[in-house]
Amino acid sequence: MYNALYATNFLSTLNDNYQKMLGMLVVTGWVSSEWKPLVISITGAALVLPYIFCSPLANRAVQRYGKQRVVRVCKILEIPIVLLAVLGFLLKDPTFFTQYENTTIIATALVVLSIFLIGIQSSMYSPAKYGLIRDIGGIENVSKGMGGMESLSFLGMLLATGLAAFMVDHFSERPVIYSSLLLILAVAGWIASLLISAEEVNSDQKESLNPFAYMKSSHRMALQYKGLNSVIYVLSIFWWFATTIQLCTIVYCQDAMGLEKGEPGIIMCIAAIGISLGCVVSGYIGNRRKGEVNNVPLYGLLIVLGLLGIFLLNAGHYIIFTILIFFVGIFGGMFKVPLDAAIQRTVRQEELNTILAYFNQVSFLFMFGASVTYYIITAILPQRYVFLMLGIVMAGASAWLAYDYPPVKQHFFKKYTSKKS
Repeated sequence: MYNALYATNFLSTLNDNYQKMLGMLVVTGWVSSEWKPLVISITGAALVLPYIFCSPLANRAVQRYGKQRVVRVCKILEIPIVLLAVLGFLLKDPTFFTQYENTTIIATALVVLSIFLIGIQSSMYSPAKYGLIRDIGGIENVSKGMGGMESLSFLGMLLATGLAAFMVDHFSERPVIYSSLLLILAVAGWIASLLISAEEVNSDQKESLNPFAYMKSSHRMALQYKGLNSVIYVLSIFWWFATTIQLCTIVYCQDAMGLEKGEPGIIMCIAAIGISLGCVVSGYIGNRRKGEVNNVPLYGLLIVLGLLGIFLLNAGHYIIFTILIFFVGIFGGMFKVPLDAAIQRTVRQEELNTILAYFNQVSFLFMFGASVTYYIITAILPQRYVFLMLGIVMAGASAWLAYDYPPVKQHFFKKYTSKKS
């Protein structure tokens, strides 16, 4: 039922993150040390910022052309975009091009530009692909659809990180090999998109293309669904949490725990496996038993306990640290999927794409802000205090959901009153 959509999403996530990781690993090797932080910051921002500013346009495109057509057009546009990246990488290969004084500048500009364009392309089709979950499987299969999509997304991110590191380690002098894979993945993703089939329901309501006006009007639209904005902001906090974990763990493992360069990457892979497993389990449970969203505050509490364990461990044994990170990852996946499914189940079909595009804006604003909060806390306190900060914020997010989202609030209130009586 979801196979073609799953394949398209997995290949897209894999290619986006593989291209970003190649950009970071390869381009930083081209420039001098003083330029490396700037290149990494620009590369990371190039993939995030389009989601904030292009989401209204993505919604308009779906309203005018339909979800499947938007996905297919975006996927075919991915091919010339990655060709731009391939050209950038090949410019630094003397086998293909003569090296001049400004070759590095041009090659770097082409690779970073391609990452920015792939960010625009991804932001344009992201609401459409998530909107298709309900079109394909119906409202009764939303949990299963979201669980599969999110687990494959995290696996794609995980595989992209390892694949990029492997390619750079083994084929750093042969960019034609590591860059050609970008093109292969892009073509495969486009072919997979052609196999998607769904009976679509779309809206003809025209929202503003101004990203700030769009966010304001979408916020008002979400207010008609009690507690929906709380779900969207708690999910956005989760993405802030996940981004901060990614930023913190590698540095913490190297500086505080004294692990070698490759070992933090393995720990990050284990965390990603935990999140993927949590997504699958949550999707399966939610599909067989309604009301899984009621347990989200409990999963949030378990995340908090794992984070507090890491904080109290204070650079203790790396095996215990890895177990705790895996534990946090599993319950992170179980925390996220029911909230994603709640959006799909709550919003009317004709307004769903607008809300999904609005959610993209908010969540990527939080992800962009993760770099700022991470920098501030590490400038003041040791690295391990980031885990304490994450625990406090996730505890607050879980409490907010239990207080403001009616199904969860009623669930806990009934439990409390029944025990009291």
